[in-house]
Amino acid sequence: MNDVPAPPPLPAAPRPPFRLGRAGKLGLVGGLLLLLLVPHLMIEAVIGERESYSEEVRRGVAQSWGQPQSLLGPVLVVPTRTAAPRPGVTATMEPLRWDTGYIAVLPTQLDAEVRLAPERRRRGLFEAVVYEAEAALSATLAIPAIKVPDGTELLWPQAFLVTGASDLRAAAGGARLSADGRELVAGDASDASCVGAELIRWELGLAGPPAPDQRLALQGSLALRGTGSFSLMPLARHANLTVAAPWPTPSFQGAGLPVRADITDSGFNASWREGTGQALVRNLSANWCQGLAQAGMPVGVELLEAVPTYRMVTRASKYAAMFLALAFLTYVLFELVAAVRIHLVQYGLLGLSVVLFPLLLVAFGEPLGFAAAFAISAAAVVIQSSAYTAAVTRRPGLTGLFAAILAGLFGFLYVVLSLEAYALLAGAVALFAALSAVMVVTRRVDWAGG
Repeated sequence: MNDVPAPPPLPAAPRPPFRLGRAGKLGLVGGLLLLLLVPHLMIEAVIGERESYSEEVRRGVAQSWGQPQSLLGPVLVVPTRTAAPRPGVTATMEPLRWDTGYIAVLPTQLDAEVRLAPERRRRGLFEAVVYEAEAALSATLAIPAIKVPDGTELLWPQAFLVTGASDLRAAAGGARLSADGRELVAGDASDASCVGAELIRWELGLAGPPAPDQRLALQGSLALRGTGSFSLMPLARHANLTVAAPWPTPSFQGAGLPVRADITDSGFNASWREGTGQALVRNLSANWCQGLAQAGMPVGVELLEAVPTYRMVTRASKYAAMFLALAFLTYVLFELVAAVRIHLVQYGLLGLSVVLFPLLLVAFGEPLGFAAAFAISAAAVVIQSSAYTAAVTRRPGLTGLFAAILAGLFGFLYVVLSLEAYALLAGAVALFAALSAVMVVTRRVDWAGG
């Protein structure tokens, strides 16, 4: 009996290829989006580091040129002395030690007119705004009857006037002050120990106590050099400050805003009316200089950049995650609506192109300024990502649509950065419009399909 050979085994059925489905693909794209936030955070750290270098340069320029100035108008200072009590000392015996103090008399009226001459100073790629200031001062000082405790003596022959600022290196030779038309001689306030203020001492040369309610008409001038900002300490019953400079982007700061501010493309002119409602006669300790420096809140102006590069770059970088999400969303819509297959690696390369935008922005912004840097960086990203999209999709229509969307996003970002006050409103409306467009495009997509 012949053996019949067994039939060969049937080949195993091929395993169906693993399919993620649309939900799985969206999950992977979302994970990749989160992963690309890591280089985005690293770029933000680079931007912060460059901004720190810029601040270091500003501090270095201020150290060499002059600190931000805070001007102190003329104030009368009268030294006092009080016998220090000692056991066993009678009233007829001369005390061995005196406790010293000071009394400050503030002007009833203080007027300051200041003209700033600003310019930019560069160190490498970084710059700082410096200025020269010419300050004209006038004040009326009424000396009241000063009451002191028993045993305290007013040393009127040693009374003096003080003017000052944060940094007096440029003012030493040009400072001037007169009292009732009599020119006073400037001297160092060697007994003053101040933090953040330097003073010039003007000896009055009084022979004794002044007449009751005697008034001093004070006139003076001061030439200063500073960096970034200028302010006045309004230590007077009424203080008027006028600041003018050929600078179109001032930022008014301090305890009060100007009552008038004329700002044009060629410069600004601003006026403040301030003063103190407190007593004009003040008791100060032995550290009288610090007491004066901390006696009031200054008012003044900061000379801002027309377009602050690092602040604008920082704001732009905060939109990078939104741009990345919208670029990925565009690719997802291409897959869902136009049936284009895009690999996850291709999503990643597109994302890296978009993430590099803030880095290009700060790199070009340091030498060229923000506007030129934005145009160059946006054009580079749009051209690079659009050319890559053309290679991925091989469809000119989709490539043109992607380029238009990305260019529109960058144009929208520039408008939002320029709006300042309405940036939140514009951003919210734009996101709502984008979501509405996605809903319209995907309304017939079968999300349960493969």
